[in-house]
Amino acid sequence: MLITLLLSGCMTVAEKEAIEVLPMYGQPQLARSDYLQREDAAFVKQEGYRYRGDLKRASREWSRQALDILRLGDLDAAMRRLNQAWLLDPANYQVYWGFGQVLVLRDDLAGAAGYLEQALHIVDDVYQKPALLTDTGTVYSLQGEQAESARVGQGVALFDQANARFAAAVALDGDYLPVWQHWARSLYRQGDYAAAWDKIRQARQRGVKVFSGDFLQALSARLPEPVN
Repeated sequence: MLITLLLSGCMTVAEKEAIEVLPMYGQPQLARSDYLQREDAAFVKQEGYRYRGDLKRASREWSRQALDILRLGDLDAAMRRLNQAWLLDPANYQVYWGFGQVLVLRDDLAGAAGYLEQALHIVDDVYQKPALLTDTGTVYSLQGEQAESARVGQGVALFDQANARFAAAVALDGDYLPVWQHWARSLYRQGDYAAAWDKIRQARQRGVKVFSGDFLQALSARLPEPVN
């Protein structure tokens, strides 16, 4: 009976649940069974009726729901929603951004960076791109910090990637204030304390009034704030 079920494309509930919480259901590394492909097609057809054929709008709605769930801390449920959004529109940049956010919380920084880069390649919203670049830069920075701690020799290259993403965000919108805060923290991780203070100064000039007291204290311990 078990062999018959496997050959027919069926699987246990636990196996299906494990696949559902992988980005893109683990594809292309994991082949999607005929049974699950039929389920996917039925879902897309159902949502097509519901959204009157506008699958792009449906995908955006499902990805928004996923982020709402993610804010509540349910990573697996958020991933399931993101996968459904991906089925509806594989070109929805918000889906890949969401994949990256979930993987960061799962401590898979390398995987997160890959999906964030995919999102950057297809993002079609100029107003959201600075935030996406900032998230991508932050992930590269965290990877750089890990590499430096592990002494694997990739830290400099990863920090260069981070700086490039932050610079691109600023070039698009220097008034997107979070980028300055994240860039300052990234420079602290790199050990470039003077540059970190410079980003704080630029942030304050643009209206950022609050920085983490713990961060400022840690930075001051490394290098007192320059007096201009």
